[in-house]
Amino acid sequence: MPIDYHGLTVPVSVEHMPLPIFVQISEDAYERPELMAVEGMIRDNDRVLEMGTGLGIVSGLISNMATGIEVQSYEANPSLLPKITELHQLNDITNVSVTHAMLEPNPASDTRSVHIHKYFSEGSIYQTSDSEDMIEIPVVDINKVIGQFDPTVLVCDIEGAEEVVIPNSELSGIRALVLELHPHMMSRKAIKNIYDACLAAGLYPRVELSSEQVVAFERIDD
Repeated sequence: MPIDYHGLTVPVSVEHMPLPIFVQISEDAYERPELMAVEGMIRDNDRVLEMGTGLGIVSGLISNMATGIEVQSYEANPSLLPKITELHQLNDITNVSVTHAMLEPNPASDTRSVHIHKYFSEGSIYQTSDSEDMIEIPVVDINKVIGQFDPTVLVCDIEGAEEVVIPNSELSGIRALVLELHPHMMSRKAIKNIYDACLAAGLYPRVELSSEQVVAFERIDD
C-alpha cells in the first residue's frame, strides 16, 4: 500500500524499499537535510539536474517546489526504475525525466562497474562490506549533459563518487548546488578538492541551509 510523504504518494514494496528507508519516511526523516536545502534555494523556472534518483522522492518533491520546474535525473540502479515510474504515475508528475546511467566527467568508456548495496541508497562505485552485487551501467559525460540541459541547480547524492565528479564538472553556470558528502568513503583532501572546485566556480556555502553531511552552495548575486 502506498504511503504519503509531504503530499507525495510513495509506492511501497519489500523488494525496493528496505525497512530502514520505510522507517525514515514514516518518521519524516527521509532525505530531509537535502530537501530543506533545495527548498531554500529553488526558484521558479529552475532546471534541476539530479544525480542519484533513488526512490524518486526527492525529484518528485522538487518538481512541485516552484512553478515551471524541469528536472533531469540519473539513476545507476536499474531495479529502481519501475518504482520511480510508478511514483511519477501515481502523482501525475510530468516534469521529471529519469535516465538509467551514471554521470561522469570525461568518461573513459561507455560503461562502468557499480557495486549494488543491500540498501539501494548505498550503491556505489566503491565496494563496501555490504556490497552484494556488481553490475555494468551506462556512463554519460556530465559536462555534455550540462551543456545541453543548462541546469541552474545541481543535486548530487552519489555515495562517494562526488569526489570524482564535482572537481571535474563545469559548474560555472550552476546557481545552486546541494551536495551530500560521504566522508567515510573519501579522504579529507578529496573533500577539500570539492570545496575548492565550488569556490572556483563562484559557489559559496549557505551555512544556514547545510546540515549533517549535506552542504548547500549558492552563487552570490552581485
